Amino acid sequence: MNNVGPGWMMLERFTREYDQRFHLEELLTMGMAIFLNVLIVTFSDIRLAPHIFLLNSGIVALVLLVNYMNRTINNATYSTFRDWYVAILLLIIYMEHNTLVPLINGTDIDSIIIKIDRILFLGNDPTILLERFTHPVLTEILQAVYVSFYFLPFLLVFILYMKGRKIDFHILASTILIGFFISYIGYYIFPAIGPRFTLDHLQTKPLTGILFFDFFRSFILKAGGITRDCCPSGHTLISVLTVMLSYRYYRRFAPVSFAWGTLLIISTVYLRYHYVTDLIAGFIIAVVVYRYGPALARLYIFGTEYYAEQPAGENLRSTWWRM
Repeated sequence: MNNVGPGWMMLERFTREYDQRFHLEELLTMGMAIFLNVLIVTFSDIRLAPHIFLLNSGIVALVLLVNYMNRTINNATYSTFRDWYVAILLLIIYMEHNTLVPLINGTDIDSIIIKIDRILFLGNDPTILLERFTHPVLTEILQAVYVSFYFLPFLLVFILYMKGRKIDFHILASTILIGFFISYIGYYIFPAIGPRFTLDHLQTKPLTGILFFDFFRSFILKAGGITRDCCPSGHTLISVLTVMLSYRYYRRFAPVSFAWGTLLIISTVYLRYHYVTDLIAGFIIAVVVYRYGPALARLYIFGTEYYAEQPAGENLRSTWWRM
């Protein structure tokens, strides 16, 4: 494909101009860090979580520093670092929930979610119903899929990045970050520890694997502890969002993302990490984020003067530009 024509030239110009200011992913990350610090000050006592307050302050300072250094460092290595470093900050912010959620909102709502699940399933608990389908091989496969969660959205944006579609990369990365951060905020509003803790006494058949199941299970427990991160289901939200974005921006990846995402969603209940109500909440949020996230990202990147709605299934090289 020849990189010629006004559309290509304008795209290249927008890419260069976008790299000279804050990426939307950076603004979202700073906003989330500041939001959490506001929660600490407003609803808790800063003396109970000084390390988290300082960590979030450090995240904001790092983003500011990276952008300041961008004025003096102009090479491919630094540009690549800047495009990807927020992914590490996303994981750091997630790890704060284990300590911070109970300090901000100490009232778990598991009992309410359990009641909703039982209404939906005629008095039954979905994790109990799934006991009849448990098998060590299936459990092993689904546990491996469950821990691969972050790789699904990462692979989609990585493919676009390697294909040189940097604007599309930033649009998808921003949209996925919006999904993550909305789920994070949900944990503070609807704290829940999940059926692996609340319904364990009702389960009659333990989950067993064949190879790495116990390792993965214990790793998740040691890394996250009893984290109140069930509602909404981030696994469902990001998986559904990634599937929809792949159909729109890179359809060749869509069959893989659909199969991968479907197994991820099934694993959340089968492995007793989530209630079905969590999945429904995650699905609804995913649809909303998909509807508005890419449009907001394009609006930020291009502004109102040159902003054009991108038809589904097309990339920005074929966008009609309004002058």
